[in-house]
Amino acid sequence: MQMDIKNISYDQLEIFAEVLNQCTENFVFIFDVKNDKYYISELALKIFDLPAKRFDNALETLNKVVHQDDREMIKKEFGLIKMGKKDSHNLEYRWVNKHGKPIWISCRGKIMYTEENKNPVLLGCIAIIEDVDKEDLLTSLPTESQLRKDFSAVWKRQQKVSGYIFRIDVDNLGHINEQYGTHTGDFVLSLVSDCVKRSCEDLAVPYKMNSDEIVCMNLSGGTALDANRIYQNLKRNIAEVEQKIDYDVVFTVSAGVVAFFNDSSQLEELLRKAHYSLTTAKHNGKNNLILFNASDYSKHLRSLDLQEKIRESIKNNFYGFELYYQPVVNAKEIYLDSDNMVFNVIGAEALLRWSCSEYGQLSPDEFIPILEETGLIIPVGRWILLTAFNQCKEWNKVQKGFRMSVNLSYIQVKKSDILADVQMSLHKSGVNPENITLELTESGYMDSSIELQNLVASFRKLGLKVDIDDFGTGYSNLRYLQYLQASTLKLDYSFVHKATGGDEGDGKVIKHITQMAHELNMAVCMEGIESSEDIAKLAQYEPDKFQGYFFGRPLTAVQFREHSLRPDSQAEFYRIKKHNKKQ
Repeated sequence: MQMDIKNISYDQLEIFAEVLNQCTENFVFIFDVKNDKYYISELALKIFDLPAKRFDNALETLNKVVHQDDREMIKKEFGLIKMGKKDSHNLEYRWVNKHGKPIWISCRGKIMYTEENKNPVLLGCIAIIEDVDKEDLLTSLPTESQLRKDFSAVWKRQQKVSGYIFRIDVDNLGHINEQYGTHTGDFVLSLVSDCVKRSCEDLAVPYKMNSDEIVCMNLSGGTALDANRIYQNLKRNIAEVEQKIDYDVVFTVSAGVVAFFNDSSQLEELLRKAHYSLTTAKHNGKNNLILFNASDYSKHLRSLDLQEKIRESIKNNFYGFELYYQPVVNAKEIYLDSDNMVFNVIGAEALLRWSCSEYGQLSPDEFIPILEETGLIIPVGRWILLTAFNQCKEWNKVQKGFRMSVNLSYIQVKKSDILADVQMSLHKSGVNPENITLELTESGYMDSSIELQNLVASFRKLGLKVDIDDFGTGYSNLRYLQYLQASTLKLDYSFVHKATGGDEGDGKVIKHITQMAHELNMAVCMEGIESSEDIAKLAQYEPDKFQGYFFGRPLTAVQFREHSLRPDSQAEFYRIKKHNKKQ
């Protein structure tokens, strides 16, 4: 229940807290939620590295004091409080003292409202826990601190452990809290805890973590098979409980297990591995159990390391990023010369590359998903636009009609102001918009047709052209072609290869798609051309453009200018020579 202090100001409340702090060894605190201000007992400054008893930027400052393994939990907790979804705070977690030692604290508080604009403040008390070997109040399970003590006792005695750690989490508990209220979420968590107790029997000891997770630990030589038995028992017990409560609320659990034998790892490392397995279980559809896989975990750690290195590259003025360019050829007139030696390159597709000192140059298939998952594709995408536009402006000085194609990530379009980014790059580069093509991959936008139509219309107003890339993968929605009114339809190389490989059915499909695109006033570009035989087989479908390794692999800007860019004067020379030879 929320409390109003109608006749008390924030300053008066602080005076009240000051008096209380003189009467207790605990730390009374006030957190001004709206203004992100914090007050705490001066006694706390002797133990923890806090700037003063009153400070601004409260959450950012406190985050430095919270133990790194508890920060995500606290960030989530105060996020709910700031959004008004929680009116109380009651957690046990760790702060780090001035010497870097973790100190367990019990932090409890309640949201109140002062007279000033009904401003919400969290008033509470922090106590250092001397004896943390008690049960969790909600689940009656031993606490996380007890788990740590139990593990430490075995490890110190043997310097190694054998058994397994089994992390369990209720799927979509946050949605249950939002839909039915936190009391229902607590009810579900208590039901799951009871089911876990019955499921473990003599196989493991269950503990309630500071988060909403439950950990079962076996240090007596148990195996992954034992953990699987616990999980199967747990699912049966949950099904029985749901039936008993007449399915008033339905829930599932995901689990991750790490098994070990004579392992000298510390608890934190084993918990991280179990957490990784739990996260994998949730990503794989939830309601399942995943056993720790060392190979996958190594890839995961590599991905995390790459994330940090990519962030550093971005901060360091995009050092390590580079654009390569792959030629696009006029399929109606492939060669400029009569000897079929000089390709009629009419444009290029800009392709992102990234390298670092530790890993060298990485495949785009590895680093681009990282960019998109982390949202880093947004700043990198802006860099790509400006770099490619500047390059096109430079090359237009020698080949006036040369066109540059730039891919737009689905994440860029959905999560940034891509129109403003494109406009800014056009302005800064001074490139002729008619020489720029933006490529969209069709499969990503099936759920946002109106927004995409409006965006493409805005691009066209700027004088830009829009192509549909990788058609033939994903959904390949034909209606998408009609309402988008793109300039060019690019047929994916895997789709094209089936036709060049002799697949008669795919050949007919490509023929009809090309005809349909032409009827919709769209050009067709066929990707993945690797040989003159491919050209001969595809010529019957009358494409407008070709792209593929046969015409050139992606090259640096310097290499592309040397090998693929043809000045207008040189192109005219070849055409005259070709015409004279025919006569």
